[in-house]
Amino acid sequence: MPIFSLRQFIRLKRFIALPVLLLFLAVDCFSLCSPAVVSAFSIKEEREYGENMLAVIRREFKLVDELDVSQYVNELGDSILAQAGPQFFDYHFYVIDNKEFNAFATPSGLIFFHSGIINTMDTEGELVSVMAHECGHVISRHIAERIENSAKITAGTLAMMLAGIALGGGALSQALVTGGMATGAAMSLAFTRQDEEEADRISFDLMHDQQRDPQDMLVMLNKMYKESKIRMGNIPPYLLTHPQPKLRMGYVEDLIHVKGTDQYRQFDQFAFRRLQKRIASLTIEPQKLYGKYRKEAREATAEDVRKMATYGLALADMATGNYEQSVEKLRQVMQYYPDKSVLLTDLGIVYLQWGKLETALMYLEEARSKDPGSWYSTFYLARALEQTGDIDRAEALYKQVQGNNGDYPGVYFQLAQIASKKGNIGLSHLYLGKNAYYEGNFPNSIFHLKKARDLSSSHYEREEIQEILERIKEIDDR
Repeated sequence: MPIFSLRQFIRLKRFIALPVLLLFLAVDCFSLCSPAVVSAFSIKEEREYGENMLAVIRREFKLVDELDVSQYVNELGDSILAQAGPQFFDYHFYVIDNKEFNAFATPSGLIFFHSGIINTMDTEGELVSVMAHECGHVISRHIAERIENSAKITAGTLAMMLAGIALGGGALSQALVTGGMATGAAMSLAFTRQDEEEADRISFDLMHDQQRDPQDMLVMLNKMYKESKIRMGNIPPYLLTHPQPKLRMGYVEDLIHVKGTDQYRQFDQFAFRRLQKRIASLTIEPQKLYGKYRKEAREATAEDVRKMATYGLALADMATGNYEQSVEKLRQVMQYYPDKSVLLTDLGIVYLQWGKLETALMYLEEARSKDPGSWYSTFYLARALEQTGDIDRAEALYKQVQGNNGDYPGVYFQLAQIASKKGNIGLSHLYLGKNAYYEGNFPNSIFHLKKARDLSSSHYEREEIQEILERIKEIDDR
């Protein structure tokens, strides 16, 4: 079996579509972090793994890097973990622009969802059930135990495994995985049925403690079961190490029976449904969305479903430059949801793109005044202020966004423009270097970071630049 370098499989993967990777069947083998007592990795080592893996994932996958999407999934994840007690790491949740039914976790609490799996969900509870299951494996340190029993695995090796599994079945995939795990450790990373039951039990408890209905776990497992019947042949046999979803459904049913039928809370579905429409607008061509949402609006039996279909059409109108129609549809949605300030931000963004700056500012200011903690409204208010020439206030707002979203590429690009306008060319290069790094564009990042290093007189800045350059070199050398 040939052993490929990371650089080689990166080149190969770019020419191969990413087939489905069954959630809970294979992807969970990357969950490496939690406070359970396992000595496979030190906290420092695991953080370094996570940083390197995130950089590789940013290079190899397109993330849905929008602040409202990021804030929603992270706040939802935090609400789940609040039930779990103290953790060694700050978990972070991301959405990948990929149509496949997939989710996975990497070292130090990084959890990723493909847009495709989110598109299959009907309620926020289904998303919570997936999040909680992933967190269950992390909390239990299942993979760390297996690594300890075999051999320590470098971040580069994990990246190779990730790419190999993401490719699905076939000789190339198996070559990448077994090449990366030349000692046979790939086999030892398999979860046992007991591991899956433990993760499901933790997921059940986390949902129960939040007063969320664990029936949503069964709904998702049933969807996975249907997917598994279609896709089973695409996954290498040695990766099919998780119990069948059908078996897990029986276990979850037993948990529900033992716990009894509690009265669970009814959660507002607006934020989740808006998330779905936003992700779709960022990952699917507008023309496809027109047909989808017109059909949804036509067939809807509930008014909230019809209004969210209208919202999806408004986003499609904005993407195609039909601003007047977009505004009209958004106003219809706002009449139905008068207390949802995020819709004011959406409306302000339409006017901003339309070139109606004064109106955009009015709505964005109102949105931020109603929800000062919304980084989505803060960022776009800064964009509008920058266009009016209020550079200082725009810069202050951008820095607030940066301070709370340190890996958001867009804010560094905007700060670079302001630094350039103020004549600080070295700082502008530093921001552009960070923008390119967080977008996964390492060549551009290296170029700008070296320029910034040459121009900087700050010892702190030069140390920061060198740290990023060394991380890029470490990843590229694997």
